Amino acid sequence: MFIHLLIAIYPILLFILIPLLFKFFKIRQFSTINVPDIVTVFLIFGLHLFSRQVTHISILPYFLMLISIIALVLLFLDLFYNRHFEARHFLHFFWRITFFVTLLLYILMVVIIFKT
Repeated sequence: MFIHLLIAIYPILLFILIPLLFKFFKIRQFSTINVPDIVTVFLIFGLHLFSRQVTHISILPYFLMLISIIALVLLFLDLFYNRHFEARHFLHFFWRITFFVTLLLYILMVVIIFKT
């Protein structure tokens, strides 16, 4: 039961602690990194760790496959509509989409865990 509670609290703790660290170390003054950029990495790590704890199977390969498919679709859409490729713009947009997909998968994992 403690693991299930930790899984549910983990993203909330991330969204509280990461902005505090940003403010304490004054990261925004010398960097363009935002809070969701850092939280994404921790959420991916949390997806892997907690899926291994609960199901003994890592969700990470499936997540990476999903993110790769999303990257290909975004690349083709970018090339189809804009007719050129800007790596910086693509990576920024892709990383934000990755954040939302990761957060959605994490929330789904928490809902599934507490439903069973």
